[in-house]
Amino acid sequence: MPPTSIEFIHDRLAFDNPWWALQPGRPVSFRQPPKRTLFADFAAGFQAAKNGAMVLAGPRRGGKTVMLRQLIALLIEKGRKPDGLPPHHLLYVSLTTPSYTMASLAELIDAFRARHGHAVDARLGVFLDEAQYAPDWLEQLRALAAAYPNSRFVAAVSAGAPRDPDPELLVYQLPPLSFMEYLRLRGSERVLFGDAAARPGSAIVLHEHQLPVLNEEFVSYINYGGFPEGILPKTQAVPAPTFVRDGLADRVLHKDLAVLGGISDTHELNRLFTLLARGGGEETGIETLARATGIAKNTVRKYLDYLESAHLIHRVRRVDRDAKPFQRAVAFKAYLTSPCLHAALFGPTAPGDPAFAGLVETAVAAQWLGSASAADLAYASWRRGAIDLLAFDQRSGRPDLLFEIDWADAHADSARGPVTVGKFARANCPAAPVQILTRSVARPVSLRGLSVRLIPASLYCYLLGREILPHRVTTP
Repeated sequence: MPPTSIEFIHDRLAFDNPWWALQPGRPVSFRQPPKRTLFADFAAGFQAAKNGAMVLAGPRRGGKTVMLRQLIALLIEKGRKPDGLPPHHLLYVSLTTPSYTMASLAELIDAFRARHGHAVDARLGVFLDEAQYAPDWLEQLRALAAAYPNSRFVAAVSAGAPRDPDPELLVYQLPPLSFMEYLRLRGSERVLFGDAAARPGSAIVLHEHQLPVLNEEFVSYINYGGFPEGILPKTQAVPAPTFVRDGLADRVLHKDLAVLGGISDTHELNRLFTLLARGGGEETGIETLARATGIAKNTVRKYLDYLESAHLIHRVRRVDRDAKPFQRAVAFKAYLTSPCLHAALFGPTAPGDPAFAGLVETAVAAQWLGSASAADLAYASWRRGAIDLLAFDQRSGRPDLLFEIDWADAHADSARGPVTVGKFARANCPAAPVQILTRSVARPVSLRGLSVRLIPASLYCYLLGREILPHRVTTP
């Protein structure tokens, strides 16, 4: 790094780390939005990270920067306790800042240490935001963790996080907002469910007259609710259309991230993503996508891998009528990680639109993202039959939940029950709960001795969030 740039780097670091100017004993005064439900688990992971290195992976504008700053505030508030750090021991660096492109991560740490006189064995907290912009960021992160054994490092990335388990690296997945988090940030959860909403494990009761209100919130969540900045208090209207048009659309496909992922033709990538988004979780395959887009099959595979690494889609595997995987996995479903990405591309969708049922299915699948159960999702299809979604038990390898999306309330009359789902369940998993996710019908039914529950999709998505969010997944 040129000698003349040291002071410039120092000045920029001071600008990005205003807590360095805090006087001892003074409270942290910079404002923060409400914490996501996942924050406590993320903070615990920071303290428990092996070898001092942690990766926070999630979509652009999903709240990673806010969580980093909230963790910094928490560490300052705890001060010199074993789980706290003084303000001048904490460094935040956003690698999107042009001023830092001239320096390696090690040189930025050196500038930080030189400014405050930190020794190599000092306890430091270093937060590297959008770390994927640093060349070989993962190797640099590992090297820093080895060089400073008493410090902890967090690299927040929007793409390119390690996908395979690594015994030396903690990877924390931050998914888009769940429906439960959306209601909580809107201030609607307690209004709808009372004080029980604040108590984990409490029985949740929704009164019949409240279902239209919950469905109204669910429609808003599907169109606007995947990103924290789109959340407005319940006392305000839904976000203006300009938020969808200008706020979400410009971050659906990031050309700079695509280039980092080795993709040069972003027009092709955009064409493929638009096709997947329009499909609303329909079954597809490499050959189908290649024919529809005119893109070579190997390139389609590369694009799909990128879209998944950038937290834009989530692929779900296919099983047959016996709940077994196919020998040649040629078909899959590709769900948007948040249904509001559909609105970013095509505008909001009304609940009466035929496409809305696909967005409901997308919302159901999205509640699992970031949890250990996400890898257990599948769907079944065979000639003349299909099951929308299945959840598999890891130990038995058999389905333990079956879902059918019935936004049209076609199964409101129990005599017209889901025959295909019933046959599949009796043949493969007679003890597994069968959930028919409706728009407005809630009651149990019996189909030839098989217990089936009709439950509003909005309510079930909320309950899924309460069940799944406490059981986060980190690798290893």
